[in-house]
Amino acid sequence: MKKFIVVLVVLFIGILFAGCTSQQAPAATPTPTEVPTMVATPVPTPVPTAVPTPVATPNVTANVTANVTPVVTAPMPPAKIITFSEFLTVTPTGTIYLPVNTTVAWYNADPYKQHGIQSIGSLTSQYFGKVVIPYGKFYNVTFSKAGTYQYVTIYQPYSGGTFIVK
Repeated sequence: MKKFIVVLVVLFIGILFAGCTSQQAPAATPTPTEVPTMVATPVPTPVPTAVPTPVATPNVTANVTANVTPVVTAPMPPAKIITFSEFLTVTPTGTIYLPVNTTVAWYNADPYKQHGIQSIGSLTSQYFGKVVIPYGKFYNVTFSKAGTYQYVTIYQPYSGGTFIVK
C-alpha cells in the first residue's frame, strides 16, 4: 500500500505542477483607434470661355495727296511681294523698280521665327521705321511718291533692298 500512496502522491504533484505552470496568454491585439480621414472637397473648375484676342497687324499705307480735287486714277499696279523663308532668305532682294502707287508686301513664311525690316534714310522712314512681322503675316507699304527707298532686314544680316519708284 505504501507504493500505492507514493504513486498517488507523485500523480498529485504532477497534476499540481501541470496546473500551476501557466502558459503565456495570447498577446492582446491592439484595437485600432479610428483616425479621421481627410477628404478633399472637390471645387468646381471654371470652364474656360473663348475670348477673342485681337492680333495687331501693322499695316501702314502712306496717304500723300498733292491736290484735293478728284482725279480719275489709273488702276493700281499689282503688289510686289517680298518673302522671308525659314532658310533665312529674303526673295527677291536687290534693286526693284516700281511705278508710283505700287504696294510692296513683306510676308513672313518662316514658321520658326519673326522677321522684320528697318528703313534706311528719312525718305523711307516716312513710310515705315522698324517693323517686326510675325509668322504668316504681311506688312504692306504703298509708295505714293517717286524716289529711292532703301531698307534692311532686322534678323538677316546684310539683307535688304532698294525700291526705285518712278
